[in-house]
Amino acid sequence: MKLSVSLPASDVEFVDRYVAEHGERSRSAVLRRALKLLRERELGDAYEAAWEEWAQGDGKLWESTVGDGLHSEDWSHERGGTPEPAG
Repeated sequence: MKLSVSLPASDVEFVDRYVAEHGERSRSAVLRRALKLLRERELGDAYEAAWEEWAQGDGKLWESTVGDGLHSEDWSHERGGTPEPAG
């Protein structure tokens, strides 16, 4: 799909310089790369927000709903640890 955008001359100069210095195939390739990085940053921000939410207590709520029936000592043994005696 083609898209026409208006950019200040300084941005066009930057894109052209980036093409030349980094061996990109075209201006479009540079803009696709920039959009990919922008998406990744936003995804990273979303992960960070989710992690902060989890750390603020939602993790404890999830613990009660995601139990798999394994005791922690069973899981330790599966990972190569020494199981503790049940008791």
